[in-house]
Amino acid sequence: MDFPNLRKEYYNGIHFMLDEMFTNDYDDNYTLSDNAMTKVVYDIDVNFSVEAFNQRDAEEIKYAFDKEIENVDAVHDNYIICRQKSLYEHSTSIKKELPKSVPYEGAIQIVHGSSYSTNIPSTYFIATIEIENEIFVFQLIGKKDNMGYLYDDFIELLSSIEK
Repeated sequence: MDFPNLRKEYYNGIHFMLDEMFTNDYDDNYTLSDNAMTKVVYDIDVNFSVEAFNQRDAEEIKYAFDKEIENVDAVHDNYIICRQKSLYEHSTSIKKELPKSVPYEGAIQIVHGSSYSTNIPSTYFIATIEIENEIFVFQLIGKKDNMGYLYDDFIELLSSIEK
């Protein structure tokens, strides 16, 4: 485990465990919603965000899809599409259900790619979770070479979510 000093963070009616190395990040250009918490670890250049979407937001997003789709899937798929559009030469994993250790239903995907401005290969862990009619999107972002070591920490963070 690479983030050993966990502390409880609160956001929009939920809480979860996040390492104390994360500090507030006032740059939110990697989020889609105005309702977002952003954190950063400057030493290892890792960003974290969690965003909340209500059912009305999800219904609006659904209209962009040609097929019938659940609200949580619409939010997740839209997020992945927006992330892909922001990257140069991206690759994306298949969408999977969250592991059984996570107490809520949802999906997880990984996107790799370089931003158009920096051309540094980055990895984006993106998980979308529905909790009592609200949809949360969690992201952990960092340099591609470092992120393989942090996937288990991202799953542990998701597993710690409580209402």
